[in-house]
Amino acid sequence: MAQASESSKSDGDEALSGPRWIYQRNWLQIAALVVMNSYFFSWAKGFCVPALNCWACPGAIFGCPLGAIQNSSIAAQWTLGNKPWYAILPLYVLGVLVVFSALFGRMMCGWICPFGWLQDKLAALRKKHWRIPRALRYLRYVILVALVLIVPYLTGVPWFCKLCPQGALEGGWLQPIFDADVRAAIGSFWWIKQAILVGFLVLMVFVKRPFCGTACALGAIFSLLHRYSLWRIDFDAEKCVNCMWCVRNCPAGIDPRKDVNSHACIGCLECAKCPYGAVQSRPMWQAMPSLSAIAPRSGATADQAPAEE
Repeated sequence: MAQASESSKSDGDEALSGPRWIYQRNWLQIAALVVMNSYFFSWAKGFCVPALNCWACPGAIFGCPLGAIQNSSIAAQWTLGNKPWYAILPLYVLGVLVVFSALFGRMMCGWICPFGWLQDKLAALRKKHWRIPRALRYLRYVILVALVLIVPYLTGVPWFCKLCPQGALEGGWLQPIFDADVRAAIGSFWWIKQAILVGFLVLMVFVKRPFCGTACALGAIFSLLHRYSLWRIDFDAEKCVNCMWCVRNCPAGIDPRKDVNSHACIGCLECAKCPYGAVQSRPMWQAMPSLSAIAPRSGATADQAPAEE
């Protein structure tokens, strides 16, 4: 009878590995996209959201933290030396980013970023993807320092916003549709920005999260505290059978066996669905589970690892 009871379990229950809530990531991404661009609460644009969502989108209800930081860099041209340092820094915006990154690291990239969701969907069109060279993953920090801090200060122009493909999509496409004046003002630079967007859209099919991995300055900020955030991801090498399941299914295109909690990890927790229980997720104040005691998913073997989703 016990065996019959066990065999009567649904296939879905047997297939789940890890906590059930990590399987709701796609729905949370969609919900975040809708909430951030729900139009009717546009008065909230004075508040920054810890995700890349262009404030120029007609429906956007929050401000972009990178835009706010660039505006502060520009304002520093005439306030530097005239005001104390704490009056120049965008303390509110930096405070929001520090709090969220200290709590969750880069999980905002993996769970609520609309542009990250778009990259996930386009990457799903192919099974095999090119890998981003490790050195290119540090380009984000160069872009953060150059296009978000230094160049806006020197030129008085928010250059990251001007070149951002997310802005080209949300603001560059939607604003001209709803505003005739904007439509009439389209010039050559608009086409340059659209070319950058199209280039990234094509790359998203062949490379997992190319913008996150090489050019997102906001992800660069979050990654500074990702390794030390209160939400942890634990990898147990003894439990791992090197079936490559986590490598094939990682939306960031990294090797979770080596790079979990690294600056390239987006905290999406897809690797926590490991059929052998080699990856677990927990808040830091919770004791690390005994990973070696976790049984692998029913029916999983090293020779019969699940295929990429």
